[in-house]
Amino acid sequence: MYIETSRPRLEGEKARLVSPVFSVAPKNPYGATNTAYCFSFYYHMYGQHIGSLNVYLRLKGQTAIENPLWSSSGNKGQHWNQARVNINPPTSFQLIFEGIRGPGIEGDIAIDDVSIVEGECMKSDQPANNLRSGAVGPLAHIRLLPLLILMSVLSHQR
Repeated sequence: MYIETSRPRLEGEKARLVSPVFSVAPKNPYGATNTAYCFSFYYHMYGQHIGSLNVYLRLKGQTAIENPLWSSSGNKGQHWNQARVNINPPTSFQLIFEGIRGPGIEGDIAIDDVSIVEGECMKSDQPANNLRSGAVGPLAHIRLLPLLILMSVLSHQR
């Protein structure tokens, strides 16, 4: 999916992509066991007027209720990023991608390589802006390591 901000689009306009219905295996009759799924996709958000990219989960029979799964806003640079989110739907479900236009014409949002795999996502692959965890992944700390080393070297040279 790709959303562009060129005219005649206006700030706040939305583009939505709704998945087909994904069936969930029947529950175990001997106890409640929700199957976990790893929902993954790549996204590209580049430009000074980027709006937002949101992902919602809609459960079967709840057409008016969309539960927020993931969200990101603003310029993320000229590269692709990966998002992974654990979901545990109790019934069949749909995923909804929503791109929202920002305040100007410089900004595009794209998604690609969407997958849903049975089983939980690996913990180290959780995105920093996962609405459900809010935790910063280990990669953010690794990116800071060269800066910390440089600061340490410079402070010892004085």
